[in-house]
Amino acid sequence: MTEYELSPGPMLTWRTIGGVLDFYVFLGPSPENVVQQYTQMIGRPMMPPYWSLGFQLCRYGYNNLTNMQRAVEQTKSYDIPQDVQYADIDHMNESKIFTIDQVNFAGLADYFDMLRAGGMRTIIILDPCIIVNETDYEPYEEMKKVKANIMWPSDFDIPANSSDEDGSMLGFVWPKGKVVFPDYFKSSTSQVWKDLIVKHQNQIRFDGIWIDMNEPANFGTNEERPWNWPEDDKPYWSLHCGNNTLDDPPYRPLAAYIHDWPDSRKALSDKTVCMNGVQGDRGQYRHYDVHSLYGWSQTAPTLEAARAATRERSLVITRSTFPGSGKDAGHWLGDNYSGWEQLRDSIIGMLDFNLFGIPYIGADICGFFGNTTEDLCLRWMQLGAFYPYSRNHNGKGSIEQHPGALGDNVGIASREIMETRYWLLPYLYTLFHQAHKQGETVVRPLHHEFSMDTKARGINDQFLWGPALLISPILYENQTELTYYIPNGRWYHFYTGSFIVGPVEKTVPVSLMSKPELHLRGGHIIVLQEPANNTHFSRMNTFQIRVMLDGPDTANASASGSLFWDDGQSVDTFESGNYFLANYRIHNRTLHVTVVNNNVSEVSSLLYEHVIVYGVTTAVNVIATRSDGSTFYPQFSFDPYVQVLNVTLNDTFMLSDNFTIAWMNVEERVDCFPDARSPAVNLTQEACQQRGCQFDEEAATSKTGSVVCFYSADEGGLRYNVSRREDTQHGFKLHLTASGPYPFGGNFTSPVLDVQMLSNQLLRLTFDDAGAVPPRYRVPTNINIPTTGANNPLYTFNVTDQDILSFVIIRKATGTVIFDTGPGGLVLSDQFLQLTTRLPSADLYGLGENTHSSFRRHFDKDNSWAAFARDQFPGGDNNLYGVHPFYTCVEDSHGNTHGVFLLNSNAQEYALSPGPMLTWRTIGGVLDFYVFLGPSPENVVQQYTQVIGRPMMPPYWSLGFQLCRYGYNNLTNMQRAVEQTKSYDIPHDVQYADIDHMDERKIFTIDQGNFAGLADYFDTLRAGGMRTIIILDPCIIVNETNYEPYEEMKKVKANIMWPSDFDIPANSSDDDGSMLGFVWPKGKVVFPDYFKSVTHQVWKDLIVKHHQNKTRFDGIWIDMNEPANFGTNEERPWNWPKNDTPYWSLQCKNNSWDEPPYRPLAAYMYDNADNPRTLADKTVCMNGVQGDRGQYRHYDVHSLYGWSQTAPTLEAARAATGERSLVVTRSTFPGSGKDGGHWLGDNTSVWSHLRQSIIGMLDFNLFGIPYIGADICGFFDDTTEELCLRWMQLGAFYPYSRNHNGNGYNEQHPGALGDNVGIASREIMETRYWLLPYLYTLFHQAHTQGETVVRPLHHEFPMDFKARGIDRQFMWGPALLISPILELNQTELKYYLPGGRWYHFYTGEVSMGPSEKTVPVTLMSKPELHLRGGHVLVLQAPANNTHFSRQNSFQIRAMLDKANGSARGSLFWDDGVSVDTYENGKYTLVNYTVKDKTLQVTVVANKGVSDVSSLDYEDVIVYGVTAANNVTATKTGGASFYPAFTFHTNLQMLNITLGNAVKLSEGFTLSWQ
Repeated sequence: MTEYELSPGPMLTWRTIGGVLDFYVFLGPSPENVVQQYTQMIGRPMMPPYWSLGFQLCRYGYNNLTNMQRAVEQTKSYDIPQDVQYADIDHMNESKIFTIDQVNFAGLADYFDMLRAGGMRTIIILDPCIIVNETDYEPYEEMKKVKANIMWPSDFDIPANSSDEDGSMLGFVWPKGKVVFPDYFKSSTSQVWKDLIVKHQNQIRFDGIWIDMNEPANFGTNEERPWNWPEDDKPYWSLHCGNNTLDDPPYRPLAAYIHDWPDSRKALSDKTVCMNGVQGDRGQYRHYDVHSLYGWSQTAPTLEAARAATRERSLVITRSTFPGSGKDAGHWLGDNYSGWEQLRDSIIGMLDFNLFGIPYIGADICGFFGNTTEDLCLRWMQLGAFYPYSRNHNGKGSIEQHPGALGDNVGIASREIMETRYWLLPYLYTLFHQAHKQGETVVRPLHHEFSMDTKARGINDQFLWGPALLISPILYENQTELTYYIPNGRWYHFYTGSFIVGPVEKTVPVSLMSKPELHLRGGHIIVLQEPANNTHFSRMNTFQIRVMLDGPDTANASASGSLFWDDGQSVDTFESGNYFLANYRIHNRTLHVTVVNNNVSEVSSLLYEHVIVYGVTTAVNVIATRSDGSTFYPQFSFDPYVQVLNVTLNDTFMLSDNFTIAWMNVEERVDCFPDARSPAVNLTQEACQQRGCQFDEEAATSKTGSVVCFYSADEGGLRYNVSRREDTQHGFKLHLTASGPYPFGGNFTSPVLDVQMLSNQLLRLTFDDAGAVPPRYRVPTNINIPTTGANNPLYTFNVTDQDILSFVIIRKATGTVIFDTGPGGLVLSDQFLQLTTRLPSADLYGLGENTHSSFRRHFDKDNSWAAFARDQFPGGDNNLYGVHPFYTCVEDSHGNTHGVFLLNSNAQEYALSPGPMLTWRTIGGVLDFYVFLGPSPENVVQQYTQVIGRPMMPPYWSLGFQLCRYGYNNLTNMQRAVEQTKSYDIPHDVQYADIDHMDERKIFTIDQGNFAGLADYFDTLRAGGMRTIIILDPCIIVNETNYEPYEEMKKVKANIMWPSDFDIPANSSDDDGSMLGFVWPKGKVVFPDYFKSVTHQVWKDLIVKHHQNKTRFDGIWIDMNEPANFGTNEERPWNWPKNDTPYWSLQCKNNSWDEPPYRPLAAYMYDNADNPRTLADKTVCMNGVQGDRGQYRHYDVHSLYGWSQTAPTLEAARAATGERSLVVTRSTFPGSGKDGGHWLGDNTSVWSHLRQSIIGMLDFNLFGIPYIGADICGFFDDTTEELCLRWMQLGAFYPYSRNHNGNGYNEQHPGALGDNVGIASREIMETRYWLLPYLYTLFHQAHTQGETVVRPLHHEFPMDFKARGIDRQFMWGPALLISPILELNQTELKYYLPGGRWYHFYTGEVSMGPSEKTVPVTLMSKPELHLRGGHVLVLQAPANNTHFSRQNSFQIRAMLDKANGSARGSLFWDDGVSVDTYENGKYTLVNYTVKDKTLQVTVVANKGVSDVSSLDYEDVIVYGVTAANNVTATKTGGASFYPAFTFHTNLQMLNITLGNAVKLSEGFTLSWQ
C-alpha cells in the first residue's frame, strides 16, 4: 500500500507499509519521452484487435436475452455503428462463472453466433470468485485439485466456516454461496484457468474477456454479513480477518482510515480478503504484499487463455491494474455515476492511464449507477466516441441508456459522432501501433505536445489523440457556448476545413445537437476510412488521406504521417513482420506516399478514394504519378476561401501503391485560342499574337495542359477602365474606355456596365454598347424583372480595379466572394463577348443542355461546353437540343447558395477551369447577367423561375405512364403494344402517335394505309379513360399540291426567310423567299417562323382543324425544333434518295453570320481535320431573317426556335381540346417551362444513359422545366430484359414517364419483354400511381412558388458535403428519397440517407441518417424508397389509368421527425384538366399537421372541384409512434368517433382505418394516446 502526499513547496512524500523503496527516474526530456522510457521498463502497451476500437455495448441488468436483443436492434435502428456486444454477470446461472442462465438467456450462444456472422464480436465477463457449495461445479473442483486458490496460513487460527477443507480462504461475492479466490501467482492456477476458458468457448463463442472484481473484491469483510447475504438466511456469516499484524499493521494507512466512520474503524481488508492470505507456488507471498497485484497477476494468464480459445489476438479488460498491466489488457474507469462531474472526470482518468502505460482506456459511457438523462447521455456518447475504449455500460435497475433508447436526439447525435470515430479508426489504430512499438501515449494532454505552453499544462477538459487531433468536448448541463483553447500553430476544423492559428481561445455557440469541436493539427497527415455498421465492413471501405499543412502552401509548408495496418486480429503481427506500414509526407507541394512494409494480403484490395489537402492557397492543377513514372490528371475541387483541395482518385491507387500527388499554381490564364482544340486549327505563335494575346512556348511544347495562348494582363493587352460613373434608379452605370487589341475586331464603341440592384436577392449586370445603332440585339423573352429595388440587399458590389476593370460580388452575411472578375479576359466586341469569373467553390451545377458524367461539374483541364441548340442525340460532350446558361453554386460549409443566369441566345460556351473559374463566351447580343442570392439552393431556383417564368401546371393525366414508338409502322402494332401492356395490368394513361402515323411524315396528315382507323382507336382509348398525344415537326413540305399547311403559311409569309440582299444559293428558296431545307418528308420543306404573329394564328388554326377533322388528341409533342435540317453544307442529306439526282442540300456560306470572326465550340467540336464545320451544321442558315418586321437574324435567335414554338402550340392545343392540354418540346430555352415539358432526347439503350438520365432530370429541374424525363428503355438500339426492367423502375420516378422506342429495334413496351419486365413494371408503376397526388402537389408548388419537383439531395441538405456529390439518388420534393438500381448484374445497392429519420416506403422500417446503407439486390428487387421524417404525404389507390385512380380513396401517411414528434404536408387537388384552376380559385387545398399525438387536417380552400365531395380517406398511417392504446377522430364542427386501428410496436407504426367516414372536403382531427 502506497500513499502520495503533496504539500506546498512543492513537495511529494511517498509512504508504504512494506517492501523497499525502489525508485526509477526518467529524464525525458519531453513529456512523451518520459512515458516512452517508463513503458520501456514496465512493458509496452498491448496492441488491441481492430474490432475493439469500435463502439461497444453492455448492461448489467438486461436480465434476459430479449432485452439484450432489443438494445442491439434499437442501436441498429439509428444506424449507430456497433462492434461489440457484452454479456454481464446476469447472463450466468446465479452469477456463477463459466455458466449460462438457460432460462433467461436460452439461445445466447446462437445469438452471439448470429452477431458474429454479421461482423460483430462478443465479450463475456469473468469474476475471480468460484462458488464452493455447488455439487460437481467443475471450476471449483479443478481449482481444488491443484490447490489453486488463496490459502489461509497454516499457523493461523482460521475463523469458523471461513475455509474449505483444503485451507482455501472463503469469501462472498455475487454467487449464492461462499467462494474461493484463484491465486494467479501459482502456475497451476494459470493452467486451470486457461483450460476452463478454452472449454467455455465450446459452450458460447466469445472474442474477448472482461475480468471484473479482481482487486480482489469481497463483500462484507469484518461485518455481520455481506450486503447481498439473504436476510432470512441465518446464521449470518462473513469473512473475518481477525487480529494479526498484516490486517492490523503498526501504521494503519490512508487506504484504511479514509473509509472510517465515527463508530467504525476500517482495516486494510475492508471489501477484500484477509491480508494474511498465502499466495504463490511455494506460499512465498503474503496477500499483504501482493494484494494490489491481484488484477495484474490475473491479466496475463487470462489473455493467454483468450488467445488459446479464440485463436486470435483477442482482448482482456481488467478492473484492477498495476504498472505493466497494459502489456496484456485494457482498463475501464470503474462503476461510475450518471453525473456531469463524472463525465468531466473521465477525461482526467483517461489521461492518467495513458501516462500509466494503459492507453486502452475509457469510462462507462452515460454512467453505470443512477439514471442518465437525454442531455447527459448525448454529451457522454460524444465524449465517449473519443475514449480509446468506447463502451456504453449501464447498471442494474437504472433506465435503459443504450443510444437507441433515449429518442432521436441521442440516437442521431450518437450515430453522427460514432461515424466520426469510425472515420478516424485507422489513425487510432496507428496510434496504438506507435504505443505498442515506441511507448507513446494514444490520448495525451495538450502539454505533451506543447510542453512550453504554461496554459496547456493546466487543461484537462480538452485532450489530443496522438499529436494531430484536438478534441474539445461539451461537458456541462444546458451548455450554450463552448470555450476552448487552440495551442500554437495551424489547426483545421475537422468538419469544415476552416483553419485557425493558435495560441488563441475560441468560443462557439452550442445547441443540444452541436458536436464536440475537433481540430486537425497543421504539419500532420492522417489516413481515414469510410465508416460502416461495424469494423468488419468498414475495413473493406476506401481510404481518405487528409493532409494538414503547417502553413500556407506558398511558404514551403510541410506535413507528415503514417498508417499501420494488419489483419486486425492476429497475434504479434508487427513482431512477425506481417503488417503494412506506409509513410506520407509533403515536400514542395507534393504528397509522397511510400510503402515501408507490406506483408498483408488484403491490402491489394483496399483503395484510396480521396486526398484532402488543407492550407492550399492558390488556384491549382493536380497531377498524379504512379510508381512506374506514368502520370494522369485526377479530378479535383478547390475551395479558395476555405483553402481546401479535394482530389478524387476514383479507386486509382491501392493501399499497396507508391505514388505522388502534386499540386501546382495555375496562372489564372484566360484562353485566347480555345478553338485550337479543333483538329482543323493549327495554333501558332503568330496566330496567337494576331489576336493580341501572349504565347507561352514552353506550355506549347510541354503538353502539360496549361493555356498556351492567353489574354495579357500587362499594358499591351485588351483592357477596360472606368471613365465615369452614372447613378440610376436602382444602381449605377460604369462607362468604360477600351484600349489594346481586340482579338476579333468590331469593338464596342461605348462600352458600359449597367449595375441594377433589382431586389434584396437579385442583382443584374449588363455589358452593352451604349453607342450601338441600332441597339444591340437582346433576347426577346418576357422576363419578369422586379421593380422594387433593394433596401437591404444580401450582396455588395465592389469595383476592385478601375484601371483594368474588375469587380466582385460579396455575400454580406458571410463575406464570401461569389463572383470575381479578377482573372481578366473581358472582351466586348460585335461578334465575340467574354467574361471570366472566379467561383467560391467547385460545387457548381447546371449549364445546359449537354450530357455530363456527374451532376456536379468538374473543373479539370479542357472542360468546355457548347451551348447552341442542335439536333444531337445525347452522348459525349456535345451540345444538345436546348440552351440553359444558368448555374447554382453552393458556396460554403453552411450551404449558402447563389445562382447566375446569362440572358443571351447566341452561340455560347461555358469553359470550366481550375481555380475554380468559369469563362462565358458568346458571339452576339449583350452580356446580361442575373445573380440570385438564395441563400438556399431551392431559394435560388425559386428566384430564377420568378424571373424566367414559373413552370406550367401539367394536366393530371400527364403524370401517368405513357407509351410511344417511332416504328409501330401500322395501327395493329400500336394496338398490340397497348394490349400487351394492359395484359400485365400496368397502368397506362397516354398513347402516342409518332411520325410514322403520318402520310409520308407530312404533319397534319394520317397514313390511311397503315394507320386507317387511328382516329377511331384514339376515341376508343379515350372512352376507356386514356389520353392521346400526336407529334408535330416544324417542317412543312413545299412540293405537295394543295397541301394546306404550306399554302396557309405561304399566304402570310409565315416562314423563315432569306435576307433580301443575299445571293440565295440555287434551288434553296420558294418563290416568296422562304428558306428551304430537307428533313423527314419526301421533299424540300420550309420552317415556320414563330416570331411572327401571323404564324401563331395559322399554326393554331391548323391544329384546331386537325383535332376537329382528322383525329382527336389531348396533347402535342413538338420535335425537331432546334430547328433540325438534314445535310446542311453537305452533298445531300443522309435520307435523300440515292438515285434521285441531281443531289441538293442547303448551303450556308459566305456571310459573317454563318462564318463569324470567332468560330465557336458549337461548330469546331464537330470538325474533322479536313472539314471545319459551321454553325449551320444540322440546321438552317444563320443569316435567315425572322420576326414580324424582319428584325431578327437566325444567328441571334436560333436557340430560341423551340421556345418560340412552344407557347403558340400550347395555345393551339388548348383551343383544340378545350382543356389544359400538354406540350412536350425537344428544344428549350429559359422560360420554356412556362408552356411545355421536355424529354432528354434520342438516347440509346445502354446503362450509361440510364444513369445519366438522373443528371439530366436534375438539370432541368434547376432550369425551371420540372416536367422532364428520358426515353425509358432507350430510343436507339435494342434494349435487354434487365436494362429495360431497371429503366422502367427508374422511369416510374421521372415526372414525365414515357417508354419510347426507335424505328427498327426490338419491341420494348413493358408487356413485350416477358414476365419479369411485365411484373416489375406493374409493381413500380402502381407505386408511382399511389404517389401521384403528392407528385401533383409538387407540381402545384413548382407552378406557384417555383420549387423543384425532382431535386438533388443537397437541395434539402445543403450543409451535407456528401449529398452535394450524389447523382445516383434523387428526391421527389422534400419528402421522398429514391435510390434506384443502375448497374448491369447488380447484386447489392449502396445508398446514402441524409440526416434525420427515414421510413422505408414499403415496410415502414425506420433508419437514421446520415448513414450509408447496403441491401442485397436480385433481378426483381425494387428501388429503395424512403419517406422523410417530418412530412405528411397523401396517396391514392392506383388503377389502370388516372381517370379511374382519381376516383379512389386516399391514404394519409405521416412520418414523424422523431419519436412522437411532428410532421406536416399538404394536398393540392383540382379537376386535373382545366386551365388556370389555381389562378381562378377552382381548387382544393388541404393542410396536414401532426403535433402532440394529434393529426390536424385543415381544408384551406375548396371551391369549384365537383368530385371532392365524393372522395374520401380510407386510412391514415403514422410512423414514429411509440404507443397507441386508443384513437379518437373528430370532424371539424362535428361529433367524435373511434376508428379501428392497429399498432405495430416494432415498427412504431399506427394504422388507422377511417373506412370512408371522412371526405376530402372535410377537416378533422385524429388523436391517439
